Amino acid sequence: MPNVLIYSPSFDGHRQVYVFVLAHVLKELGFKIYIAGNTKQIISNSFYIDKLKKSPETKIIDTSKYAGGGINITPAEFLELQNECETDLTVFAEADNHISLFVSQISKNKNRFRGKLVGIFLRPFYYYQNGLFDKLRRLKHLLSKWRNENQLFHEFLLRRFSLLNVALSIDENFVAHHQYCHWLPDVFQQYADLIVQDEKSEQRVWIEKLNEFKEKNKGRFLFLYFGTAQFRRGYDILLKMAEENEACFIHCGLRNSNEQYVYDINELRSSLSKNGRLFETDQYIEDPLCIEYFFKSVSHLVLPYRNFFGSSGVMLQALSFGIPILAPENGIMGYRIKKYQLGITYNDKNATSLNTQFDYFKELDPKTFENNIKVYMNYQTAEQLKKVLFNTFTVTGELVRQP
Repeated sequence: MPNVLIYSPSFDGHRQVYVFVLAHVLKELGFKIYIAGNTKQIISNSFYIDKLKKSPETKIIDTSKYAGGGINITPAEFLELQNECETDLTVFAEADNHISLFVSQISKNKNRFRGKLVGIFLRPFYYYQNGLFDKLRRLKHLLSKWRNENQLFHEFLLRRFSLLNVALSIDENFVAHHQYCHWLPDVFQQYADLIVQDEKSEQRVWIEKLNEFKEKNKGRFLFLYFGTAQFRRGYDILLKMAEENEACFIHCGLRNSNEQYVYDINELRSSLSKNGRLFETDQYIEDPLCIEYFFKSVSHLVLPYRNFFGSSGVMLQALSFGIPILAPENGIMGYRIKKYQLGITYNDKNATSLNTQFDYFKELDPKTFENNIKVYMNYQTAEQLKKVLFNTFTVTGELVRQP
């Protein structure tokens, strides 16, 4: 039985879903699974990690003893960890955090890391930051920071020194311009939903409660925020938009008192609540049927992300239910929306663009985008994800072509 090490120092947010799905696929392939992560880290919910801890096929290794909880592990420490697991395959669930670790192999010649190395890249953001200021800043710090410089790594070092056996990316635009990298459908949450199925059916009490809320607010526009409240994902912006548009705000997920927002969320929540236009679970929702009902309760989805260039699992979940998107024109989200006509975008550098585009967006019939969404989501499926992972973890095979 071959051994695999899934390296993910953080289990918070989407990371535990990625680790959970990776472990499930590797289990099917007959691997003995070691998962290395910081078990001392306080995370908002540990549903998927708890399931892995109970699995006899997996062993959890705590990385809290390493610098940064494992993010800044030294090459010597990492090789020792690999040897401890006698690993034949190592999968980096968030490879973006470990560029300096990969680059350290350049000077090691024969003493490189053991086994096959697979890295999943979630954030090649530099590819979308091509302003003059960004270029000058990069050149200024290149000599001192070359070991963890994203652009230098992706554009030259990774290929020149074969630092990974396989590089996967969830950004199909990036992959289209970097042939050494293979595309990975970003539907880990949908895959996880298929695995857990009815295990959290008690959460379906929220379906009836939400239905009553919708009945009381017939005719109003419904804003949906899915997941734990975050500044980066515009939790406060959606509250503000709901208040200004006499609309409703639905939050399926946990509140977050540790975030700092631009707008006073307590005041906004209080105002909406007094008028019966606020609905929040303040609970981490895992039940697939419950999640589906929350998404299908809205006709349009607004994602006012701040300074974000990556993929959005929430966006792809909404698209899987045929819901069009309004999001910033930046990065892969904007690229997907514009290229495949999955909704409309706005300029987040323009103070009035979001409201102007929203006024236009909310009047559009969702059926306008129905066929385009269906065609694009034929590529973003759990079956496609499984196919890529199977071919990656076994022998080199036919990988899924991107849209």
